Formats: sequence, C-alpha cells, structure tokens
Amino acid sequence: MGVSVVLETVLGSTGSSINALSAAVDTGCFAYCAGSIVVLTDVNSLTQRFFYANPDALPAQITPSYYNPATPTKATGNRALAHTPYKENSLSSIALCDSSVDYPGKGKLSHRPRSVTSVALSPCGKYLAVGEVGHHPRILLFSTALSASADGPVACLTEHTFGVQAIAFSADSRWLCSLGDTHDGGLFLWSINQRTGALKLDSSNRCTTANTIVWMGTNVITVGTRHVKVWRFEQPVSTTKYRRGLDSASDSAHASPVPRTFTGRNVLLSALKDAVFTCAVAIRDDAAVLCTQDGAVCLLDDAHRSQRLFQVTKRECSIASITLDPFSKVVWLGGKGGEPEALPLSSFFAVRDPSTSSEQLKNLDLNSEQKGTDCPGIYALCYADKRLVSADSRSISLYGICLGANQTLEASIVQRLPAHKSAVIGVVVSSNPTITDFNFLTYSERGHILYWSWDGSCIGSCTVPLDLPLVPEANDGNELRVVRHLSTINMLLSGDKTGVLRLLHTNGKVKAAVWGHDGEMHDLAVQVLDDNQLLAASSGRDRTIQLFRISKTDCSLEQSLINEHAGPIRQIEFTQNGSILVSISSDRTLVIHQRVSRTDDSVAFVSTRTIHLKASPTSMTLSPHASSDLLLSTMDRCVRWISVPEANTTQVFKTADHSNGEPVILSRVTAGTLDRHSSLVTVLAGYSSADGSIRLYEVETGSLLALIQGQNAVSGLAFVQISETGGDMKTKLVSTGGSDGTIMLWNIVIVPQDETKHQEGDGSSDTDPSRLNPPSSIRLVRRVLSKAEIANFHRSLKEQNNNKNSLSPSQLRRKPSRYAISDHSEAPKIASSHDRAGRDAVPGRQVKRASPPLSPKVRLRSWTRRSSLDERHQHIVTEHTDNIDATAKQIANTLQEFRNGLGKSQESLSTNSAQTLKRQLKATLDVLEPSNQPSDRIRDRMGSESFDDYLADMIDKRLALQSRKEDDSKDSQPSDDKGRDLKDGKYSEKAQK
Repeated sequence: MGVSVVLETVLGSTGSSINALSAAVDTGCFAYCAGSIVVLTDVNSLTQRFFYANPDALPAQITPSYYNPATPTKATGNRALAHTPYKENSLSSIALCDSSVDYPGKGKLSHRPRSVTSVALSPCGKYLAVGEVGHHPRILLFSTALSASADGPVACLTEHTFGVQAIAFSADSRWLCSLGDTHDGGLFLWSINQRTGALKLDSSNRCTTANTIVWMGTNVITVGTRHVKVWRFEQPVSTTKYRRGLDSASDSAHASPVPRTFTGRNVLLSALKDAVFTCAVAIRDDAAVLCTQDGAVCLLDDAHRSQRLFQVTKRECSIASITLDPFSKVVWLGGKGGEPEALPLSSFFAVRDPSTSSEQLKNLDLNSEQKGTDCPGIYALCYADKRLVSADSRSISLYGICLGANQTLEASIVQRLPAHKSAVIGVVVSSNPTITDFNFLTYSERGHILYWSWDGSCIGSCTVPLDLPLVPEANDGNELRVVRHLSTINMLLSGDKTGVLRLLHTNGKVKAAVWGHDGEMHDLAVQVLDDNQLLAASSGRDRTIQLFRISKTDCSLEQSLINEHAGPIRQIEFTQNGSILVSISSDRTLVIHQRVSRTDDSVAFVSTRTIHLKASPTSMTLSPHASSDLLLSTMDRCVRWISVPEANTTQVFKTADHSNGEPVILSRVTAGTLDRHSSLVTVLAGYSSADGSIRLYEVETGSLLALIQGQNAVSGLAFVQISETGGDMKTKLVSTGGSDGTIMLWNIVIVPQDETKHQEGDGSSDTDPSRLNPPSSIRLVRRVLSKAEIANFHRSLKEQNNNKNSLSPSQLRRKPSRYAISDHSEAPKIASSHDRAGRDAVPGRQVKRASPPLSPKVRLRSWTRRSSLDERHQHIVTEHTDNIDATAKQIANTLQEFRNGLGKSQESLSTNSAQTLKRQLKATLDVLEPSNQPSDRIRDRMGSESFDDYLADMIDKRLALQSRKEDDSKDSQPSDDKGRDLKDGKYSEKAQK
C-alpha cells in the first residue's frame, strides 16, 4: 500500500527577528519561517507554498567550500525525506560522504531537520534563500518557479560554522550576502549566476557584533550593538565573452579561487556610541534609515562616501523593524506599540545639513525612561503589493494602507493569520462536528484555546483562567496541561500544572473547579455511560487516579485510586464502553481496572490485572476498529497491540524504517483509518524525537508507510475524518509543535500501486508473487507460545500416554559393556575341538588363531590402564572415600587428644564409660579387619615394587605347575604311529615348545 502525505496548511510562525520575514515588492509574495519549513504566501489569495530544508537534499549546483573543505557538499544520508510515498533515495549511491570525517549530522541524528531562522526573497522573485541554525549550518538557495522542487535546492552553501544570522540579496539579484551569528562572525559575499543559479564565493571578512545586514546600492551595511559599518567592494567587469563549456559563475566573478577581502569602514556614532541599532532600510543608493532600541530614528548619508550619521526623530517605544513603501514615499516603523507608524521620506532629507544634525544630536538623551529592552510587539515588517505584512508573536497580519483623518497614512488590519502566541500543548478532535461547529481545537500552555475547521480557518477562541500556585516558586507559574471536549453537553474539561480540574463552557466561562491532584495533571479521559452519565478520570504526577461524575454544573468525586503504580501515571484510557479503565506508568506497568456498580448508581473501579512490561511505556491509543484493543509504544522501540480482556499481547513490531533499519522511540502515538477499496486500514501515527519525524505505520503488517519531517518538537497528533460529497471520507493529520507553536495540516491519500511498474524487460508476469510482494515488504513472522499454552500441551501429552499404553514405544535393552563384570553375565562359551575342526573344513576360510596368553608383567601394565568408564567410576568412588578419609582423620585426631588428656588428667574414667568406649573401639576394629587383607599387609611391609616381583613369581610358579599337569595327562592318552595324540576319537597335534 502506497501513501502520499502532502502538507496543506501551516498556521503560525517561528521567527523572532527581523531576518525571519522577507517580501518581494513586484511579485506580491512574502516568506516566513515555520520550524524547518519556509512558507511562501501570496499576499492577495493567501495560497501557500512550502520549501523544506531537507537534511539529505542534493543541490543541483555544487558549490565547493573554501573555509570548510571537510564539510560534505552533498547529501549526508541515504534516504529521501520528502512528503511523498516512502521509498529509497535513488541518488544515494552518488552521495559524497567520507566516513572518516567527523562532521555534524553524521550518524542517526544526521536526518534531523534544523530550524530555519533567516529567509530572503530576491527582488526579482526568482530565488529564495534560507539560513539554518546550529553547528555547520547551510544556506539553501531555492527556485520559486512552479515547476521547481520544493525540497531540492538549486545550491547549498556551507561556509559558516556556528549559525546564520542574516542573508540579503542585492537590488539586481546578482549578489547574495550572508552574516553568521556572534560565535561565527563570518561575512561572505556570493555571486549568483542568473542562468543556472550557481553560487561562487567572491569576498569574505569578519563581523561579530552585527544583528542584520541591508544593501545600500552596491554597498552592504551591518548594524548591531554599538556598531554601524559600511562594506564596499568593486564589481569585476568580465572582458571575455561567454563560450560554451566554460564555468558560468566566472561571468560575474573573478577567476581566482581565493576569495577577496571584503573591505569595510566603521561609521562614527558620536553621541550614539552606546546605542543598540536594531534595523535599517535603504531609501536611496547613498542613504539609509537606521533605528535603535531606545526609539531613535537616524539617517546614514553616504554621499561621496562621507558616511555621516544624523538623528531625525525619537519615539517613545523601542523600534524593532522598518520597511520602505516606494509608492507612498514613506517608511513604516514597527515596535512595541503594536501598530505600524509612517514617516515621510521628506523629513529625512531635511536634516542633511551638518549644522542641523549637530544640533539634534546634542539634544539626544540616551538615558531617558523610554529606553528598555522589552520584546517589541512587531518584530518584522515588509511591503508587498501595496500591503504591509507584519510578524507579531508567531502570528502574521496583513495591513491595508489608507489616508487618515489628519491626511496621514494609516495602516489597518485586513487579514490576520491566527496562531497561538505560546507553545501548543495538544490537539483534540470533535466527535460530533455538526453540534460543535468545529472539527478540532488546539490549546497552548498559557490557556488559549482556538477552534478550527478542517480547512484551517479559525472559528473561535477562549481562554482558560489559570490561578497561581498556592506555594509559588521562583519563576514558576501555572500552565495548562490537558483539555478534553465533552461532546454530549458541548463543554470543556481542563487540567493545569497545579492539579486543578475545571469544567467550563466553550466560551471560557468556568462552571466548576476541583483541586484533584497534589501536583501536575498528566491526562484526562472521558466516557459516556449507558445511562448517558458522564464519567471522567484524571491522572497526575502524584500517582493517583481520580474519578469524577460530570454534569452541566458540577464535578463530584466518586473514587480515588491510590498506590496503583509506583511511578507517575502518564496516560489513562477507557475501553469497552467504560467498563475497563487502563493506566500506564513510568514504572513499566499497565494496570487494568474493572468497573463495579451498586443499586444506588454508584460506580467504582477495582484493579484486576497488572501487566509488567519489559520497558517503560511512552504513549498509548485505542484501536479505531475495536474499543477493547490498545496500541502501546514503549521505550524498547516497539509498538504492542494489546487485547485488554485477555490481558495479552497479540502483535509486536519494531518502529524501524527500511533504509537503515534503526528503530526509534515513539513519544506520541495516535491511530486512524484509511479507506482502501471500500475496506478500512488501521494506520498508526507516531512522533520520534530522535530524528524529529512523524511516522505512519500500517498496524496489521508493521510496515512504514511515510516519514514526515519539518516540525520541531511535536506535542500532539490527531486524525481528522472529513465527509465529502458522494459519501467519500477524507483523512487529515493534525500536528502541533510544542516549542515552535505551529500547527500543520497534512493530507493523507492512498496511492494505488501501478501494476505496470512491476513489469520488466524479461517478459515476466505481473502476478508473480515475488514482484507484487518484494522481500522488503514481507513481515517476519513469529509465534512464541506462552507458558500456559505449553502447559496445555504437556497435559494433553500425558493424557495420550495414559489412554494409549499399548502404543507406547518399546524400551531398548541395554547393551552390556564387555568391560563390565556382573554376576548375572553368562560365561563365554568355549568352542570345542569339534566346532573348530568343522570350521577348518570349510574351504577358502581362514582360521583365526587364538592369541598367546599375556605374561604377568604385561598383565600388570594392562591392569593400570583404565577405561573412561572405570575413570568415571573411580571419580565417584574417590569422592566417597575422600569423605570417609576425612571422617577417619577427624576421629583419629579426637582419639589422640582424648589419650593425651587422659594421661594428664587426675580424674579417673568411670567403669561404664570405659566399657562403652572399649565396645565401640572393638566394633570399629572388627569392621576395619576384613578390609585389611594379607595382600595389603604384605604390600605395606614389602613396598610396591617388591610386592609386584613377589606377585609375578607366584604367577610363574602357578603356570609352571599347571603346565606339568597338562603334560602328564597328555602322556597317558593313546597315540597313533605318527606320534599324534587321539582325543575324543579324533587326532590333535601335539604342542611344540
């Protein structure tokens, strides 16, 4: 199954400086930052286009780095992270990555996107430049053409080391200037090839105190803390004509590979020597307007390279941004006042007389009360197509320009793009949009709740009142933690950081408040019972679960579950229509509570089962198909499908992708359904903080469907089902950013697999299973039997053995060893002379002669050789004898001590004790006497070598005696005339010696 995930809407921005907003005057478009995504918006139609800073992007034009040659200029990974069906990157084989070089982004975190803090649109509207933050940032140059790729840049620059502060295009769009942050301090000038977009480094220098840069004609101005400087360079003039095959970047830049020095000259600040310059804009090729943090507005006159600074006026509030309106001949100022203010250009040129500027500078008071460092209301301003665009606390506003009552230009808000002004905590989907008039709501940590429709339009808003903690700490305030919507009564239920539960209307009016937890509240679960009663459960950091009965005007406590977990309770869920309550905790346990009720309609929950997990759970969600099934994400990078009634795990899969096989931890999960050929497919969406990605998995197979990146620190995920005309269902995914405060809407569409793409040139059939199901899509199957199931198998096997004794396998008779000596073993049968003669009579058969008897010495040597069985037996006997020997030594030592003590003691032994001791000693001697054989006594007296000689002589004598007896018996037998003896009626040859 193929899935296409397309970003449709971005709500909110993440910029906080004047460098995070840019506009092109002629094209009517403006661009702003939203996490790792740059949003390009048309000022009239408000249509959005998105450019993604893909960490694995391959630029079309390679720009080699001069100061950082070890930094890779191509993709640093091997997978594509575009918002398309998940597939391998076909260009990974040509990526230039040196494994021996340690550069940022190497390893697993290389695929984590970086935040974008600076953007710039070229005046012609053809190019969009994006600057990143962090170690070894990039400057990406995108083409704004409709046919250009949204995540494939034209060029990529890697000269900076510690973040990009600002970037700016020249008026003719042929030059690009970039400024690093305070730790980087790099100032670079790049030439842009107008045909291919290739960049080449022309000049460079150092500048560590600047905040922003602007172009003034062919010069660059940098402003910052007690800093104003004009940088000049001479544009080279090419004397060679363009020839096919030459480097196109050399048309407008010098041919030397070494960059030139970017020369600059400081501006004398005089009385403004302690001022902090925040913004600047060029009003002519030799003049610019500068603003300070304490409200001073100044003119920089560079006529004939004089670089003179004049103060024009001073405002009561700080000024953070400024832009030029070329049609109205005014400059617009934005700051803490909240509304843009216009200043005509004529007022600036009236002070170009040196005597006038000196008089105004004397009257300047830098220590006035208006001086401050408060955060301004409008931090960025730009002008596009006769409209002003402002960025104010993560929201974008569009202003119309008109004449006021005093014949002065005024700006009024025409369109506001709503967004949260603080970090967004989560998202809640309405179960009945026809009653609530909204599809989903989002809430922030400051208590702001916004209601949205499926197309991203804001319908309404409200604010939850947050009381201060009873015991406030330093820099510790109250924050909203969780919100749930009660669809049956169209009300809200909220919990904050202090543990207070509030019941309020959708307009923000509080109806009831209960202090339920002694600490931060983590989760809320709401369930409608069979009698239309509302039951709510809350969990918190205090390891307590509180049960409330909810009405339109009150919240009554029903039960408190204490000490069910040993750690903070992270999440709770109702299953099976509220008959079971499931809770998970960081102590690696999942507890199942069963609902019990009485005749007086009181409800309680009793803990019935505790499941101990191998790793701590991170998040869980209900299955959209069965309310009794849970999808649980754990710290061991797995997702478990748990059946709550049976309290067992039915399926487990690793949260890995197919490119590198590294699983990740999903900190947030939610489940939804997709319509595939009139059948619903369960899809799991989860956020991984390791690489900052949102992943979609098919639950039945555990395969990765899509991987999305672009939003930083996702705090909430939810699927929104939309009914379209014709009965079709459209599925969208809503994600909220916890740190950047943005909301993104993703459209999810199932892409039908093209059967023709499986055909090859070898004429194979499309129905080949190996082609329809490649090995990468086949899931590894396992079925591990539990101990209970194995016990059932053992029980059934025992019953079969009892019922079918006749069919039991026959026991094999043990084969005795030829070395074993047993009393029951039969003596070997000695073949008679008749049998030997019969065998000798068989023609062609060899007769095996008996080997001669061994000599006594050989027998003694063979006696010392032990087989492996004898050695094992000897080992066992040795262990037994070692214990007896230890006991005997202990008794002997005791007797010796007793004998020594008896001789020294003056007391006499009693008669009974003496007789008892004699009897025991005698009995011990009787037991030891049989083991003391004569041979042992002889061995002890003679020694081992003498005993062997003695035994050999005894055996020789016995053999000689037996031989004489045999000779005497043979002499008495009859013999024939040939000297052969007759035995048993047959001849036998006489042994010769």
